[in-house]
Amino acid sequence: MFKKLQYHVNNYKFSLVSIVIILGTVGLVLIQKLQDADENQFERQLYGLLFGLFVMFVVSLIDYHFIAKMFIPIYIGNFILMMICKYVNYTTFPLIYGWSHYEARRWIKIGGGGKPGQGFEFMPSEISKLVIIIFTATILVKFGERMNRFWNLMLILGLCLLPIYLVFSQPDLSTSIVLVATLAFMLYIGGLSYKIVIPTVVAAIPVSYFLFWYIQQPFQKLLNQYQAPRILSVLHPEDPKYEKYIYQQNQAAAAIESGGMFGKMIIGDTSSRMTKYVPVVESDFIFCGIAEEFGFFGCIITVFLFMLMTFIGFRVAMNAKDRLGYLIASGISVMLCLQTIVNIGVVTTLLPNTGIPLPFVSSGLSSLLISMATMGVLLNVGLQNKSTLLEKDKYEMDLKELLWSKERN
Repeated sequence: MFKKLQYHVNNYKFSLVSIVIILGTVGLVLIQKLQDADENQFERQLYGLLFGLFVMFVVSLIDYHFIAKMFIPIYIGNFILMMICKYVNYTTFPLIYGWSHYEARRWIKIGGGGKPGQGFEFMPSEISKLVIIIFTATILVKFGERMNRFWNLMLILGLCLLPIYLVFSQPDLSTSIVLVATLAFMLYIGGLSYKIVIPTVVAAIPVSYFLFWYIQQPFQKLLNQYQAPRILSVLHPEDPKYEKYIYQQNQAAAAIESGGMFGKMIIGDTSSRMTKYVPVVESDFIFCGIAEEFGFFGCIITVFLFMLMTFIGFRVAMNAKDRLGYLIASGISVMLCLQTIVNIGVVTTLLPNTGIPLPFVSSGLSSLLISMATMGVLLNVGLQNKSTLLEKDKYEMDLKELLWSKERN
């Protein structure tokens, strides 16, 4: 579990830790300003950040091979949590049950007597992000070159898409899109044959066009009754019937514009904040808070930090000592990158309003703690890079990579 003798402090990615601390601190500053007078979100987020950093450090010392060995219990446990979230009600089992906010049943509540504001709540979909990456990476390594056989590929897809479907049905469109894209990326880098990749991409073009047309029809059944209007509101923002669906994004745009080049906090502007008109601004829409308080330059720096995090993550993947570490680090990096893109895209009205937190910044302990644990796994992969291998091990690894490349083609 803890393999201290194989770790070298020089391999510890303190740059990633620094980025996480900076982003977490930015989130704290914004939450303190954005929360209402009678709320204690700042205190909760502060304790969550401190505990999350501890979790990240502990997880970073746990061998990722040890975590991967438990991929089946982890998968089953996550599946049970998702089923509880979807099907268990307070009247059925009052100790732990599914809970809804804003027309979405994405939370599990423990205790609380079925009353709002009481008990402990968390989002199992956040746990699913890390679980799916670890499960997919492990199963791809175990199948090896056999993953390209039809029934093996169907089994992999079925097992990985099942929890993603449960996330989608909550409904949580944004998280399910990020998970599907992450899964597709991991399958590709995991050795999916080009004989499968090319026909799939070609077929995906007309299928995507049809789906895009279908979800705009009044008879569509794929999306929830409020998800389709959110998509249409971005396509037709001038249509009065979609006004309430794009209201949050319009207010966010006004807040972004009011920040100007340097932001109200930097220049000492004490005028009214536009972010107070943005619903749930401290969570999914916190990026418009960054824009208003720190301005355009603050947004550029924030985007740069996430880009740097992604770049370092892929460097960790490329230097991983084995294929399992390569897949896990790559999956984590692309997942965090996609989540950031979707969040910022929604806030800036480039994408429909689907609701997904900005990693390490948005308010919410479930997202924060799982993001910290995810970063801990990435740090552990970095600790066990190629420099820790003996020359014999390096030769064997290079030989396996060569054979795998030939098998894929």
